[in-house]
Formats: sequence, structure tokens, C-alpha cells
Amino acid sequence: MQGNSLRLAACGLAIAFALPASAQAPPSPAVNSLMTTRVDSEIKIDPSGALLDYRSETPLPDNVRVSLEKQVRSWRFEPVLVQGQPVTARARMRVTLAARDLGNEQYAVSVDNVTFPANNQAVMPDAPPAAATIASRKIGAPGYPMSLARAGVSGMVLLYLRLSPEGRVLEAVPVQTSLFNAQGSAQTLAQGVKAFEQSSVRAAREWQFDVQVLAGATPNARDLTVSMPVEYHAPGHRETRPGQWRTEVRGERREAAWLRGDAQAQRIGVSDLDSGDLLPLASAVRLTSEVKGVAL
Repeated sequence: MQGNSLRLAACGLAIAFALPASAQAPPSPAVNSLMTTRVDSEIKIDPSGALLDYRSETPLPDNVRVSLEKQVRSWRFEPVLVQGQPVTARARMRVTLAARDLGNEQYAVSVDNVTFPANNQAVMPDAPPAAATIASRKIGAPGYPMSLARAGVSGMVLLYLRLSPEGRVLEAVPVQTSLFNAQGSAQTLAQGVKAFEQSSVRAAREWQFDVQVLAGATPNARDLTVSMPVEYHAPGHRETRPGQWRTEVRGERREAAWLRGDAQAQRIGVSDLDSGDLLPLASAVRLTSEVKGVAL
């Protein structure tokens, strides 16, 4: 990775690594501005919930990789159950890292979130199938707000969509939004977030999906909810992939009203997604360790 040396300091631990020039924080960091990257891996959990194996698949500088692996190997998980019995299970895991500017080229890096991007059957082939499977059928592109297009601002909106069994969108909620290549006052940035969210919700009301309900199943609200990232790309905007850092101005995350109190639903944020990602809300794997905000 090339660019200026970036020194990351947290709890007395300094980690130095290089980021591409395009990932550097803007000259005048905006409110709620941070850098994020996603690290994909595969884990193996024993029947007690202890970690047996961790294999990172995302290239990282050695010092970052070693520090993250040390943290991950200390985490514990809820036992994974199949027909009520704890089993050894493999799962996909994504760790989202955040770097916050401390000034003087000092950055604090911490764990922003952990998600599990696979359904139950992908984790355990003998697990029961989902109550409902959902696939897109008719997805029209949203209109790009002209003021943001002229300003060269890109963004991503994470929508949660509650569907009918027939595949109609009953509710569309913007859970969280990030702006890329954006600077300005908190008020100006908030207006940009609002414009992207309004555009995506208008488009989503016309979308259609194919919903297949398992014979004999009664799907609940989580089963009939799909997460959809909606992206707006200004000319020259570069998509990022796991392991690449991006600067974003991120709005607060809200929960969809119909999922409040649902302990089985993953807490997915906009920073957990890259282009084209769809993460399920339900997961057979859940952490018991408190990891959000843990410093590297």
C-alpha cells in the first residue's frame, strides 16, 4: 500500500501503516468523519462457543493483521445450535475497522462492528432452511440529487425493506447513510444525507422481489426484511473493496421500527458494506464478547 505513513495510536499502542492517498482524511475534517475498512475472514467455533480457528482473507499490513488477530482470538461466541444441540460450526465473519483523526497524523483505530455475511445453511449445511428466501425481481435506479451530482458527492444509503409475501415493498427505512468526497458544515452534510435518503426511499417503493416461503412456515418480520445498499457514484469515484480504506461522513444509525427488540437480527451499518453486498439480518452466529470500540 502506498501513500504517506499513517500512525495509529490507541491506548498507548502506536501502529504505523500506509494508506492510499485517496483514503486520506480531507484537509478540514467534517463532523462525524472517519475512515473505515472491512476485513473478511472465516472462523471455526467449538460447541462451547470458543474460537477454534480464524483465517483472514483480506490483505492487511502485518502489524494491523497481527493486532486484529490477537483481538479476534480472545473473542467468544454463543454456542451454535442445530436441532437444539450445540455443534462445531464454520462461519463467514466481517470485521469493520474505523480510524478516527486525532490530529498531527495520529489516528485511533478500533473495531467498528462485526457481522456474519451468510445464512444458516451456508454456516451449517444441515441447518434448517430459512422460512423465506428473497431475490430481487424489479429494481429501478434512483434519481441522483442534482445538487450532489454537480458537487461530485458520492454516497451510500443502507435501506431495510419490509416485504409482503407477494414481494411488494410495504416499508422502506434508511437505516444509515454515508457521504464520500464530502466536506462542509454539519448542516450542509445533513442536507446531503437527507437528499440521498429521500431519493432511495422514493425508488424503493416501486421495487419488486420474488419471495419463496418454505412450506408450512410462518415467516416473521425479520424473515421478510431485506437489507439493500443503494449507491450514488459521482464521476471519478472509486469503489472500495475489503482491505481498502475509505473516508466517509456517516450519519447516525436508526433501527427499523418493526425490528426493535429483535435480538436475532444482526445490527448492520452502512460501513459494513461494499459495492453489491447484501447481508442477511438473521445469523446462526452471535458474539458474546463486547467488541465494538475495542482498540487495536
